[in-house]
Amino acid sequence: MPMRRCLTLLALIAPALLTIMLDAAPASAQRIQWFVEVVTDPISQRPLLEAHILTREGYRFQLRRRTDNSIWGQFTLPRSSQATLTSDQLPVYRVDDHDPTDLELLKELESGSEPTLYKIEGRSIQFILWGDARKGFIPPVLRQMMLGKSLRITYFTILGESNEAEITLNRANEAIAQFLRVRPLNPDTDSVEQPTQTFSLVAKRFLELCEDMRFTSNDTDYTNCRQIFSRCAETADQTAESLMACLDFDPTKHAKPKAKDGDDEAGKKDEGKPPPRPGA
Repeated sequence: MPMRRCLTLLALIAPALLTIMLDAAPASAQRIQWFVEVVTDPISQRPLLEAHILTREGYRFQLRRRTDNSIWGQFTLPRSSQATLTSDQLPVYRVDDHDPTDLELLKELESGSEPTLYKIEGRSIQFILWGDARKGFIPPVLRQMMLGKSLRITYFTILGESNEAEITLNRANEAIAQFLRVRPLNPDTDSVEQPTQTFSLVAKRFLELCEDMRFTSNDTDYTNCRQIFSRCAETADQTAESLMACLDFDPTKHAKPKAKDGDDEAGKKDEGKPPPRPGA
């Protein structure tokens, strides 16, 4: 009798157990998403709002706003990883099929011996994403993340190895919107902006222009170009707009500088010649 009762009881509860197990699987998968929480700043001890995600593989990505209103990202390898990130080659990140961002560019923006735009500690790297995120503004890369599907990060270790981490952007729209204190974007009506004049983009395009000047007949063009960039980039609290003003440079127009009044014919004669020196 006891055995028959056990079998009968098992037959009754088996369907319920199966339902619980099936329901638990998708619930677990849904936890791999972006969250927002209040954390304590280790230096000022002030509460900070943070958007973050921890992937199934153990990769962590965090977004924080510093007291100077700059937005920083932090990428951390899994705790189980024995690898250490190298400062010889910084990571490259990319949202979906958008242009990748190489953090090596930050090194060219540094003015001192110690880096101030990124910091590597073992398995983790912190890096600036946007210099001055005013209220209600969504930085371009965060806009990509809010409307994107995945964030891919190629990182390099001290052993010379390279690996790629894929981070889902599930619920990144809602989490980043809460982090920035803005409304979530509507995937049906909102679109990712065309490449904008971010600080990094302005710097990248200007340095490319400087590199083109290596092949001009005037040997001082390249040197002067780099000196102009160094002077402007070292200015404190520089934004993309102020950097463009300081450089007298627009990355969307530098390929064909504006001709002065009455210079149309001269401009035609000069076609094919190297672009003029920035600031000239």
